[in-house]
Amino acid sequence: MRRASHRQPRLLGPFERASTISGLATILALVLLPWAGSLPASPLSGCAEHFIDGEEANAPTLFDSAPTEPFDSNHHLCYQVEDTSFFAMEYWPERFAPRWTAYRLSPEPFGPGECNTYTRAMGNCYINDDEWTEPFECDRGSDPFHSDHLVEGETLDDGAFVNSGHDRGHIAPRQALSWHVCGAYQTFSMANMSPQNAALNQGIWGDLEHQVLTWAIDHGPLHVVSGTTYRFFPHWRFSVYRDGALDPDQIYPPGSTLEDVAEQMSANAEAFPGDHILNPLRTPNPDRLDAERRSLPVPTGYFKVIYRPATGETPAQAIGFLLPHSYERLDRLADHYDGLDRDEAYWGFVSRIEVIEAFSGIRFPGISHELKSEWRSPWFFERRGVRTIRSEDCGDGTPAGVLVGAPRDERRAACRPIPAEPD
Repeated sequence: MRRASHRQPRLLGPFERASTISGLATILALVLLPWAGSLPASPLSGCAEHFIDGEEANAPTLFDSAPTEPFDSNHHLCYQVEDTSFFAMEYWPERFAPRWTAYRLSPEPFGPGECNTYTRAMGNCYINDDEWTEPFECDRGSDPFHSDHLVEGETLDDGAFVNSGHDRGHIAPRQALSWHVCGAYQTFSMANMSPQNAALNQGIWGDLEHQVLTWAIDHGPLHVVSGTTYRFFPHWRFSVYRDGALDPDQIYPPGSTLEDVAEQMSANAEAFPGDHILNPLRTPNPDRLDAERRSLPVPTGYFKVIYRPATGETPAQAIGFLLPHSYERLDRLADHYDGLDRDEAYWGFVSRIEVIEAFSGIRFPGISHELKSEWRSPWFFERRGVRTIRSEDCGDGTPAGVLVGAPRDERRAACRPIPAEPD
């Protein structure tokens, strides 16, 4: 086990230092030109509110592609019901995964004390129970993962990652849409899932989602883009690797398949004790992987880009996070530094947005170059810290979209996203 190196307490110590942009990344970011091809007709107009300034032109844009990363078959999708939109996505059929999802978060839909919501258990019951009449009786039941209603052709089924040691990791998070029963349900589409190492999904990624939602409810509105990357992770940019808190050799290499990582995690489970940084949170069984998904590519990293529009006398603000997909339990990086808790370990992966652009191949229109080049926005950092979202006094809650007394099939049908009208 790696020995902790304790230092004198400082304000997040090593994370105060901005990593220098290397010549290679600078060249990539500056000279790569927008791709000259065209995507299929975009149905994003119904989700324009989720982009900066409510403009579809500010949707994330893929601007370069290696030969192994074709995206001419990608689909733009808008998840909505008749009167409400929830999030937008660019779906990558060859990877069965989102390149990105975009969603706008603000406090108003959550209501006072965030009581305009259901808990995860109540949301599951709403979708799964035969009847839904007062008084409500709810036993959590199963999460409503489902094949996507908007994606044509082959899709993932809800058992695609079973026995792999990986969770079905939301890219657009459920709790961010918990103010509407259909918004929460639509996040359980398998098109919104990525095979995330269980320690990542239930640890540092979930903690970051909680931080973003706290910012949104206390200081929103915010525009958020979450996504995946399959390229070599730029670990040299982060102090946590330069300081030896984490091992870069444990990051998933580009081209890794679900079978590759499951076999390595299985070996780690045998080699390391339960509390070791390399012992997997969920032990895989590679021999029982879905035969059709053994060769499914697995991301090397995940990102979040958060933008807060100018309000009153406060100018626009932005911050980015770029997290590796690793065999290590990433929250353990906190053990290397005095004064840093495991549930705030995501601060070790603050990244300039221009770096996220260079290494994801995704451009974020609507964010100024000045904000993209800033490291660890002081505005967000000064407001770091999370709180409980949803008061204990909320009772059952009052989310939008509830059909009291409607049979289960009708409730589910009402929550299916509306396909875009053909151009």
